[in-house]
Amino acid sequence: MKQFLRMLLTLILTGLSQWVSAQPEVFKRGDFELRGPVKTCTVLTDYGEERFEFDREGKLLKSLTRYSDTDYELTHYRYRDTVLTERRDEVYRDGRFDKSTSFAHFYQIDTLRTQGDLIEKIVSYDQKITEQITYKFDSIGRIGRIIRVQQEGIDETEVVYTSYGAETTTEYLINGQLSKSIRTSRKEISGESRKIELRKEYFQGIPQKAIEEVKDASNRLLEVSNYRFDPAKEEFDLDNQYQYSYNEAGLMSRETISYYRMESGKPKVSRVSEKDFIYQTDGRTPENWIKKIVTPQNAYTTRKIAYYEPVVEQQADSLPKQ
Repeated sequence: MKQFLRMLLTLILTGLSQWVSAQPEVFKRGDFELRGPVKTCTVLTDYGEERFEFDREGKLLKSLTRYSDTDYELTHYRYRDTVLTERRDEVYRDGRFDKSTSFAHFYQIDTLRTQGDLIEKIVSYDQKITEQITYKFDSIGRIGRIIRVQQEGIDETEVVYTSYGAETTTEYLINGQLSKSIRTSRKEISGESRKIELRKEYFQGIPQKAIEEVKDASNRLLEVSNYRFDPAKEEFDLDNQYQYSYNEAGLMSRETISYYRMESGKPKVSRVSEKDFIYQTDGRTPENWIKKIVTPQNAYTTRKIAYYEPVVEQQADSLPKQ
């Protein structure tokens, strides 16, 4: 699985309660900072390359992470109309297909229920690992329960929602024990709407860490604060904070990281690092970036992009006569 896709999947799994219908998440061009009729995008990295292939509607069809000519990972996505029905993760090592680490994911919707259950079946290619996850939705389309059946047994996650004014808290209880909580709220800051999401993670009911994200009205990430739990004080301490700025094209232009230490019970900045992002674009309309330069590190990422040709509609008077 690709690093970028790993990040997306993490975000999806974190926000499962926000699904409003029994359908698996579908990746599209916009998730990869791509605009217009992009057919393929190849990203050159320090470890190899990543390649993404899309259909004309913008849905992700195939992704590839290549570490060498003989070591690479492929993921295929298959749809019925606009609904994802199958995902296949294939791993190749030393030029050979590795069945033990390759998996197929099958998605189906139980149409016999009013809201419908989303069922995900996971099978390794060597048939040694099988798993089934059932997502059950409540009367307004939110996930209410997640039932995971695997060889080790059955785990059931109950999702509990609590609302107070414009604030909503979602708690995930695995087999009755709190595993994660997400508090979502909206605020007006300097006349602009901000969405604030605070996620807390627990192990055996004990707090471990917390992450707070602030997004603007366009859902762009503005700030991320990471907290670590101090069991002695039984409270969270600020560890570091990321702040992001964007250019007129909507691309990230600066990242500022502040690192904190605790002094007299209060967080104090100990170090600050900054990165600026400069882009070269392909000049199309809409345009896409093909090179991203990071300063002062002077590192860069290059993308090769291919587009679909426009569909030429045949005029009625040019059709062959019967």
